[in-house]
Amino acid sequence: MVTSVLKQVSFFSGLGAADLNRILSIAGVKRYPAGQMVFAKQDLGNNFFIVKSGRIKIFTTVGAGKKKIFAFLKKGEFFGEMSLLGGKVRSASAQAVSESELYVISKKNFRRLIVENPEFSLKLLQTLAERLSKANKDMESMLFHNILGRLAEAILDLSRDTKTRPVKMAIDQNELAQYLGTTRVPVCRAINTLKRSGIIDYRRGELTIMDQARLKSMSGEA
Repeated sequence: MVTSVLKQVSFFSGLGAADLNRILSIAGVKRYPAGQMVFAKQDLGNNFFIVKSGRIKIFTTVGAGKKKIFAFLKKGEFFGEMSLLGGKVRSASAQAVSESELYVISKKNFRRLIVENPEFSLKLLQTLAERLSKANKDMESMLFHNILGRLAEAILDLSRDTKTRPVKMAIDQNELAQYLGTTRVPVCRAINTLKRSGIIDYRRGELTIMDQARLKSMSGEA
């Protein structure tokens, strides 16, 4: 049932069937092939997006083409709200990593949801607070953790909802470097160190967590 996708979004989870069906009635669906931009940094923000299927990368470009990846979003997650809540332009770019389908809600309808549904507004604020907390944590990690600790933390974060055992995920070293806000060379060295220690395995773009307890210890979680 299509409303089950919306229920996976934290601030939609408490809404009833009638409210969810109303949201679906104002949401269009748009398909994006792998590699296509959804929007670019500094574009005007006109829509709010929910991932129906696929995988979306949120990132920014700094200086001479250097990228910083903020998140990889999957089914049930949302993006594009910041520029609709006050900022007039996009503060980051969004790109389809794999073939994706997105629910698209216009700025007008998104603002109407905020005004007419206090529960929606409260959950939106909670989600924004969680994202701010994560941004603060990322900044703290950059300031106080070495590259091994930061990589361990990133691997755990990116694989948190993975159901396979052992935990596996597809990601290349460039993406990991961009997620950490660094270059590929130190990430490659850190990956090799974790491989030699038996904490992870990494082959042909697929990373496998071999010892999650040690990985958590390195990240500061344990």
